[in-house]
Amino acid sequence: MIHKSNSSRGSELSLVLLTLTAFCLAILFSFPALQDSNIISESHSFSLRSSSLPSVFAQSTDGPVLRYSDDVSNPAFIQPGFTTEVVADGLSLPTTMAFLSQDDILVLEKDKGTVMRVIGGEVQPQPLLDVSVATEVERCMCGIAISQNNATGKTYVFLYYTEAQGEDGGAPIGNRLYRYDLEDGQSGSTTGVAGFDSDSTAPTSTSSAAKLVNPKLLLDLPAVPGPRHNGGAITIGPDNNLYIPIGDTDKVTGGTTESQNNDELPADGSGGILRVTQDGEPVVNPSTGSYILGNDYPLNLYYAYGIRNSFGIDFDPVTGNLWDSENGPGYGDEINLIEPGFNSGWNQIMGVWERGGGDPREGESIIASDQPEGLIDFEGKGQYYPPKLAFLYTIGPTAIKFLDSTKYGAGYQNDLFLGDIHAGKIYYFNLDQGRTELILPEPLNDKIADTDGESASEAITFATGFAGISDIEVSPFDGYMYVVSLGQGKIFKVLPTADLDMSVSAGSVPSPPPPPPTSPDSTLPPEGDEADENNNGDNNEPASEDGSSGDEEGSNDENGGSSDSDDSEE
Repeated sequence: MIHKSNSSRGSELSLVLLTLTAFCLAILFSFPALQDSNIISESHSFSLRSSSLPSVFAQSTDGPVLRYSDDVSNPAFIQPGFTTEVVADGLSLPTTMAFLSQDDILVLEKDKGTVMRVIGGEVQPQPLLDVSVATEVERCMCGIAISQNNATGKTYVFLYYTEAQGEDGGAPIGNRLYRYDLEDGQSGSTTGVAGFDSDSTAPTSTSSAAKLVNPKLLLDLPAVPGPRHNGGAITIGPDNNLYIPIGDTDKVTGGTTESQNNDELPADGSGGILRVTQDGEPVVNPSTGSYILGNDYPLNLYYAYGIRNSFGIDFDPVTGNLWDSENGPGYGDEINLIEPGFNSGWNQIMGVWERGGGDPREGESIIASDQPEGLIDFEGKGQYYPPKLAFLYTIGPTAIKFLDSTKYGAGYQNDLFLGDIHAGKIYYFNLDQGRTELILPEPLNDKIADTDGESASEAITFATGFAGISDIEVSPFDGYMYVVSLGQGKIFKVLPTADLDMSVSAGSVPSPPPPPPTSPDSTLPPEGDEADENNNGDNNEPASEDGSSGDEEGSNDENGGSSDSDDSEE
């Protein structure tokens, strides 16, 4: 056996140290090159913020992405007499909110699966609830509604979210609607407050010790193929039932059902607005004594169908009619009046345009008739209606809200407000005397915003600068409008200033002039005679900005933007 001397061992140790140093230096200097070659990449969770990024950005991923405005400027009002104050800050991708009482708000965080409580403008350190949610693109902690049950004395909190296996970001189990009990809340009067029974009470505790307990699963809905079009902006209607919008969950080239106007498969609970009792039971239509579309489950859940995706529904406080916003595939965003059995036309019609007839942004499409052929009508129980306003160029509409309040004067009372996720704008609309049509100024009075200029018209723009808007609510306690900014992680409160005109005429949109008289002999050319129609379904989906097909992989959708993305909110 040969023994090495101490000097030999020292030489070997020096050589090893020199080798290790050289290797580390090589890695250090080659790191930028490794990044460029994607061997080492940035986190796929969110894109890095920089001044060179546009206000609507997409995360750096190879799959579907979530696009929204992250503009950090302050809100600005096109209509005079308004300002804002920040009610809550530091929230992580807040989606929707609901009021427990004056200055007591519950708000959801998209990817954390948390229900946060905001008391007196302070976000409480611990969530009321933390559940595991799927987070890819539009999968999320999506919707919340609150009801005080007078019979039991309990406050129910309804939550709609994409439940995940294991931890946040896990594989989706389903889009699920749960009912929770709110525990340890003190009580205060809610007489006359929408969503609460008369003479009932709601929690007004200034303690953050309350908890959501006793979860009851009310609905278990599809979440695949996904990851987009999960809807989720749940609300409680005047009939005290729950209304749940859900999109087509990304059913594009296969698996579409009757609720997407394809008779190959029965409706599966996606692609519509569902209605259930607060115990999760289907609701019989009181005007007919039967379910709206059919008796079989889940068809008996549907209030409306043919809906690609929706992030906003609300009831007109004057008529009780339901309205929604709907998201199109890079074109064709909609505002709709929803009657029982309403068919929005997807996926044969989007906006006012037939699918498969070319890209309407390039003037190659066909405008659908008021009664198009080939739609599913469930033996006459369903009925297609065109939108009250269609946007050719997508704005990414989200929350839709009627201003059931006099806080901003009679001129804005009961007007319809719409938020968008792409630019952080709020739009507003007067309704006609019958409250079945929007009063639209020229050139929007054809019910189509067919240029970017028309979509951005100051005549219908109320405010800008909110970043990506995910929710708009009107407090039943103080009557003010609250805006949830997904992009800034804030809740804003809209306040009147001394300059606000409180008269009836304030905020009114000019009525369009009457149409010119037509002679009895006048005829219109047949619709679509000069169009080169090609009915190949999704093979003719409008090209997105990146040149890919609008609803297939690589789409540029309403709120998605680079590869494979589309909807908002998200």
